[in-house]
Amino acid sequence: MAFQLPSRGFVFWPVGTGDSTTIVVNKQTVLQVDLHHMIQSEEDDTPHIPIIDYLVELLPKVDGKPYLSVFALSHPDQDHCRGFADLLKRVRIGELWFTPRIFKEYKKDLCPDAKVFCEEATRRVKKMIDQGGLVKSGDLVRIIGYGEWLKENKYDGFPSDRLTVPGNAITSLDGRDCSSLFRAFVHAPFKDDGSAERNETSLGFQVSLIGEKTAGHAHALLFGDLSYPVLKRIFTISDAANLIWNVLLSPHHCSKSAMYWKEEGEQE
Repeated sequence: MAFQLPSRGFVFWPVGTGDSTTIVVNKQTVLQVDLHHMIQSEEDDTPHIPIIDYLVELLPKVDGKPYLSVFALSHPDQDHCRGFADLLKRVRIGELWFTPRIFKEYKKDLCPDAKVFCEEATRRVKKMIDQGGLVKSGDLVRIIGYGEWLKENKYDGFPSDRLTVPGNAITSLDGRDCSSLFRAFVHAPFKDDGSAERNETSLGFQVSLIGEKTAGHAHALLFGDLSYPVLKRIFTISDAANLIWNVLLSPHHCSKSAMYWKEEGEQE
């Protein structure tokens, strides 16, 4: 395998109409945001990357198994989580990040991989509650959302320090303080979008890799499948420092829904 992960930076994998972003903080700390592993990517005559095979080969090893510090799911559409069941079997995932509203509103519509993610997230949430948050890598989970969302029985007792409310930053990864290296400022979802259309519950955030003086900083904006009204709101109300970017992953795969207001009755 000729390709190697950078020592620090972002990798946007060619996976067709879907998202798969790998963020390398350092040699031992790697995040994956979304996943779109297609069966045809394993064939020789396709431009698409068999991303799980690459990750298994390229990720750092812990106790002989490929190790991913964090897997963050922007939202559980199939083109953002395809292959997660296989990834979970083949890679040790230290921590999951997700926003829970979508699993309640659209539970019946989840694809098989989204259901596996939901089951794994639920297992971790229960363990965090049962053990008062004192769990190790492999059982950690971070919920992105609002305190009101945790009033349901399923989340009753979930540790408040494992909840990140949009408008705040995350600087720890898999239970380790990485504030000198990494910062993820969470822009979305907004509280009043909790029952909005499916894509509007997407996790949206700015990821900053904090470098030494000679290396500088690197910033990326990742907005899942958010549409234009939500994106406009983010850019209207947010501080400029939380919108700086060197790389912008086009929201919703360059869909026109991310570019302008949808007319009444218009189909995407």
